[in-house]
Amino acid sequence: MSNTLTSVKPTYVDSVTLLQVTADVLGLVGVEDAALVMATDLNREVLREAGLLVGEALSAGPNDLVVAVRGVDGTTAGSAMDHAESLLVRRRSVSAGQTETRHRSLRSAHRAEPGARLAVISVPGQFAAGEARQALVDGLHVFLFSDNVALHDEVELKRLAHQRGLLLMGPDCGTSLLNGVGLGFANVVRRGHIGVVGASGTGIQEVTSLVHAAGQGISHAIGTGSRDLSAEVGGVTTLQAIELLAQDAGTETIVLVSKASNAGIASRVLQCLENTGKPVVAYLQGTDVSVPGGVRVARNLAEAARLAVGSSEEEPQPLRRVNSQRLVRGLFCGGTLAREAATSLADVDHDVTDFGDDQYTRGRAHPMIDPTLRNQAIIQAGGDARVAVLLLDFVLGLGAHADPAGASLGAIGEAVAAAAADGRQLVVVGHVVGTDLDPQGLARQEAALRNSGVQVFASSTAAAAAAGRVLAA
Repeated sequence: MSNTLTSVKPTYVDSVTLLQVTADVLGLVGVEDAALVMATDLNREVLREAGLLVGEALSAGPNDLVVAVRGVDGTTAGSAMDHAESLLVRRRSVSAGQTETRHRSLRSAHRAEPGARLAVISVPGQFAAGEARQALVDGLHVFLFSDNVALHDEVELKRLAHQRGLLLMGPDCGTSLLNGVGLGFANVVRRGHIGVVGASGTGIQEVTSLVHAAGQGISHAIGTGSRDLSAEVGGVTTLQAIELLAQDAGTETIVLVSKASNAGIASRVLQCLENTGKPVVAYLQGTDVSVPGGVRVARNLAEAARLAVGSSEEEPQPLRRVNSQRLVRGLFCGGTLAREAATSLADVDHDVTDFGDDQYTRGRAHPMIDPTLRNQAIIQAGGDARVAVLLLDFVLGLGAHADPAGASLGAIGEAVAAAAADGRQLVVVGHVVGTDLDPQGLARQEAALRNSGVQVFASSTAAAAAAGRVLAA
């Protein structure tokens, strides 16, 4: 019988550490669910919905750390609790041995490092706008990773940044690469002459990784935040970023990676791109506008990278047919990759889920860190008699899971076995977003998937197209 244990301590631990430790604990055999969180009102509600707000956690307050674990039995839960505590102690010990000084505010940190030009902010959405405003007032560019920031705050912050000649990347900015330094979820790529501006974090990751794979490199990749091209925000950061890349002598080609946007704002951005006088490529996901003659339009992310580097189109690879089932199920970590797949699969039966969407990350780590929810969905797909193809992405890079492929191999194997036991064939198609320089190693990740029977493709575009061909055959 399942057993849930909790502990509460009046101490603060940063959210990144808590997410990493939670992911580690969730990977233990016999652990059904786990959460390490500060007991804010939002996190208490998340714990309650998960059935983890029990015992000591019931009386915890916002300044308390809650460790909650549900195991298949009391022994498993107890061992997992001990493991979580040991990881926290180990990380605190490492931090104590570091020479870095921990500051209680951005302003005090800036006083200690007056030469700093950039603030990276990742706090709960309700606090993020205030921190970003303070950073801008203090003359700092801002990389705002936080999501759930009010739209009116974003508009105000971007206007303030523009007035002060500063760049506000975000909110909900997943990735940037500035002078070769990755921010958020970024891949390790060589430096080069291609600049990227993007409203999509995984879109930037896909394009920069494919440019690297083609033997070329990135000057800068500037994330804008997912709502920047909306009518309300007006493309403030996108326009600033294009102008910066236009002025940058090290950038020879500019690539725009856009989410669905306001048509009027998109038209203004495209005109700005053409006015740079440099070769420009635009991927406009879900936006139909008139395109200036000097802008090359890409139909997908892979084509955007190919146009930027001047390489030839990827050759389609054959896949075996599946005759009885008629559904492609896409389970994605990357939102732009998920939307691109849905578009590619428009002519066949499909359902596509973005596990990076806010509804799946509320109170949980992003699936690029914690694959638990997606793994559960992978296993469920194996028991669904309609599913012919399982389409997956695996995202490498800084801040991502140490072994994304390995973390899902068990679930994939279970799904394939369940289908086989029912007399069905389940084709698993995947793509790994990443490079040979990423800490997880692109070749190792791809080999692990292939050795487990996954059909691996060099781009997300090619993987989606291949999944569709299984049913179209």
